[in-house]
Amino acid sequence: MARRTPSSSARSKSGNSKAQILQAALRLAVERGYDGTTMADVSAESGLPIGSVYWHYANKEQLFVALLEHSYEKWMEVYAGPVGLRDKVERGIIGPVGEEREYTLEESFLRVAQMMALDKRLGGLGEGSEVRKRYVEIRARMFDVNVERVAESLPPEVLEAFPDLATRLAVLSLAINDGFYVHANTDVHVDLDFKMYADLAAQALEGLVERYAQAAREQRGEPAARA
Repeated sequence: MARRTPSSSARSKSGNSKAQILQAALRLAVERGYDGTTMADVSAESGLPIGSVYWHYANKEQLFVALLEHSYEKWMEVYAGPVGLRDKVERGIIGPVGEEREYTLEESFLRVAQMMALDKRLGGLGEGSEVRKRYVEIRARMFDVNVERVAESLPPEVLEAFPDLATRLAVLSLAINDGFYVHANTDVHVDLDFKMYADLAAQALEGLVERYAQAAREQRGEPAARA
């Protein structure tokens, strides 16, 4: 007897249930982290029976791996085109704490995952955790995308003269963003003007780009730009 395939209606309901579970799990994970999120909590938050949660995800670790992949896809939508250094730094510094340009839920989850990965507890299973391993993989993918986006925002003649400049700037901007996020999650100077520091960081990176642009002009024998 031929096996029946799910109808389009059944597939649609299944897809909707999966989306509900992911969104519920995201909200809980951002607020409570890995250890504080249970499958029962996800069931209650999503309004779906616990059996539905386990139908889609065999365990919490599998669910969190799915959350990471989902969040990465949404992050890619945010960074779908060229991203200037200023926009990147301002979003990275102000996003977690400011009322404007607030992070998406998925971006917030990736930040939470970063904090958990720092103490090698992501997934609650230590360094061998599949969740932590997937986060590290995604972090590497995100860095490569950042390098590409920064490169797209730089003048071609500067990149030609300094092919690794996009990587250097991506490393610096990532370090700045990560540092401010960690700082924002401490009890020290939480009343800092993050907008001001975002502007200072952007000015510093823009100044570096201009210095490299000037060096590129000098390599080509062009006169120095007037201040």
